Amino acid sequence: MTIARGCMQMPGDDVFADQAQVDADLALLESLTAARKEFLDRLGSESESKDEQVLASLRMESTFLLAEFMYLLRARGVETEEQIKLLADLQNDYIVDLMKDVAKMARLGLTRDRLLDAMFTADTMPRLIQHWRERPGAIDQSNLARFLVTLMSTETCRKVLVACESAGFIERVKSSFGTTLVLSKGVLERLFGEYLRNLRRRMH
Repeated sequence: MTIARGCMQMPGDDVFADQAQVDADLALLESLTAARKEFLDRLGSESESKDEQVLASLRMESTFLLAEFMYLLRARGVETEEQIKLLADLQNDYIVDLMKDVAKMARLGLTRDRLLDAMFTADTMPRLIQHWRERPGAIDQSNLARFLVTLMSTETCRKVLVACESAGFIERVKSSFGTTLVLSKGVLERLFGEYLRNLRRRMH
């Protein structure tokens, strides 16, 4: 059966009108796919654990997003307690704005209660700053989940961190507050940075 060109055209179909542009898009997609695969392969090869469940967790989208967050902390030069407090304040501002957009909350699968729990309060903010002051880069697990609230659930964050600990990418230790401190060993940041660098090279 022959379908006449344009008879089933959908909104936005003009993105396929210029074949040269489509070819460039496909080249970009190929570069993205290859770079992402290489990143995931590197996570597996550098993991100290070869347990199948750990390796499967390392290949999750959530692990990629955690690595991106760790990379951004390093790349943006977040080092002082003032800087981590500013990041937390910006998180709070974003959550307040997000709660005003009910449609966006629904698209992201977020509830008002979950977002309220992710805000840094008079109880959680001092803990965040104190940990960072004592050991720059240290964030307790619950506060890390707050930063990642729009990307993954608290339980998913915990599972990813457990896998990354087994892989030797992070440390998880008890803090003086009785919470679980997360300290990166630099592997996730390095591998994500290499992923971006290799992607740029492929594109050029």
